[in-house]
Amino acid sequence: MGFIVAMTIVLLVAVGSLYALLSGVQKRNAAQFAEEIADQMSGRLESLLSEINVLTLQLAMDERIQERLLEERNGREATYEERMKIRRILYDKIVYSETIQDMELFSLGSSIYPIVDKTVEARAGSRIVAKADESDRAGALVWLARDPENSEYLLAIRQVKLEKLDYAKGGYLVVRVKPSLIEFIDKDRDAAKLKGSIMVLFDEEDQILSAESGAAQELPDDEAKRRDYIVVSKNVKETDWRLEIMLPKKVVTEDIRLIRKVMLWASLACAALFALLSYSLSLLITRPIQKLTRVMQQGKEGTLRENPELYFNREVNQLNTKYNQMVRQMNHLIRSVYETELMKSKSEITALHSQINPHFLFNTLDSIYWAHIRKGEKELSGSIVRLAELFRYTIHSRHGGDGSVTVAEEIEQVKRYADLMKLRWQDRLLVDIAVDPAAAACRIPKLTVQPLVENAIVHGIEPLGQGGLVTVTASLQGETVTVVIADNGVGMSAERLEEIRGRLRKETKTELMMNGRGIGIFNVHKLVQLQYGKPYGLRIESREAGGTTVTLTLPANEGEKP
Repeated sequence: MGFIVAMTIVLLVAVGSLYALLSGVQKRNAAQFAEEIADQMSGRLESLLSEINVLTLQLAMDERIQERLLEERNGREATYEERMKIRRILYDKIVYSETIQDMELFSLGSSIYPIVDKTVEARAGSRIVAKADESDRAGALVWLARDPENSEYLLAIRQVKLEKLDYAKGGYLVVRVKPSLIEFIDKDRDAAKLKGSIMVLFDEEDQILSAESGAAQELPDDEAKRRDYIVVSKNVKETDWRLEIMLPKKVVTEDIRLIRKVMLWASLACAALFALLSYSLSLLITRPIQKLTRVMQQGKEGTLRENPELYFNREVNQLNTKYNQMVRQMNHLIRSVYETELMKSKSEITALHSQINPHFLFNTLDSIYWAHIRKGEKELSGSIVRLAELFRYTIHSRHGGDGSVTVAEEIEQVKRYADLMKLRWQDRLLVDIAVDPAAAACRIPKLTVQPLVENAIVHGIEPLGQGGLVTVTASLQGETVTVVIADNGVGMSAERLEEIRGRLRKETKTELMMNGRGIGIFNVHKLVQLQYGKPYGLRIESREAGGTTVTLTLPANEGEKP
């Protein structure tokens, strides 16, 4: 413990100093990054406003505009056709700018375009007109900010001077600009690359002129919330506007938090390493015995393993040698017992498929078949043929002695059995079969589906009297073949269902055969589990007067098609 405490103090001092140094560098880089973003955005905004300034200046110097304003000053008002020409000149310039909504031209006394009875003072306000007339601003573009007629747009005005009258005042050019300036200057989303960043353009009265979509609602409303942002403000040249960019400290300084996490985890890892070294040193004497004890205790879990380690302690090495000899002998005995049980299981599987002596059976059926042929009873003779095929399938294997068939072959056996049952039930028994082509070639143990269909007819449909329906579906689901046998018969009570489920879980295969139940649902369940293991077998669902559903699951072992 003393060693761990000492090393922890050293570690805290080293990590703390390094974190303070790195976080200081990162904060300075973040502030520099924010300043660069602000310079870049303000430069783009000034360039955009300069573009508007150049376009309006070109219009102010246009000979056609000059000539029209000169005639207006001399008292000749423009005709409708002349006003339309002016409109075309204005809109020819608008197409060069994405931000200009429209332009208007006023003479000293009235509007030339649009065709309204209004002076420039009534349109833009006497205050901005006075600014445009100031000697130091005369001829320059002056920004009003909000359009008095439509506050969604920004407004600018330029006084037009007449060259032929020694640059005397001749009229005014009014420009209406779209409010989405921020969207235009941040097309590449430079400022928006940081999640939560806000960029807003304010006028001289700190009113929002333009902002990104939703930014106005995200603005912090008090000083405490503003402290969560790195705020950079830039004044826009040629205007009284201010561009403010707010970058969230949480995002900008994300690398600092990453450094903190890395250092924290590194510190914890080092502390764990120190603790491990201390513990190893303290166990230098007792560790060999503890290791051997843990190896021996693993035998409780059913796995006996030899311990290959060599210890510096001579007595412990002798004990380890005797233990390894004992493990080898016990593993040999376990393998012998396992092989014996495996042979016994294989014998039981074979016994399930050989319960009928075939010789006298086929001879007898053959005699009956020919007797019916001679009597002309073709329907009964056909039934005898199907019965013979059913028994031949039960007794013989077409693919060696492993007792496996394809799903398609097993379904054919089900169809033969259903045809024989219909001799008795006629139209009162319906058997509906659907097989997924992907599952048809998969191999399954023989006589796993037909006994389940037989069980459904005998115990589910037969007690009804009026007959019923049995459906058989086979499908391939991933690495599993699923066969579902469902009937709409009498079903069973919850107590009976739980009893059958319990017997499926607990009864041994020997008990089932001694009880005389033949190849029924219990034998099918144990047959599948003997070959494939516990995850596979039968699952039964039933309710009284609601029918029974038996689901058979097997691994998808696809063999050669017959």
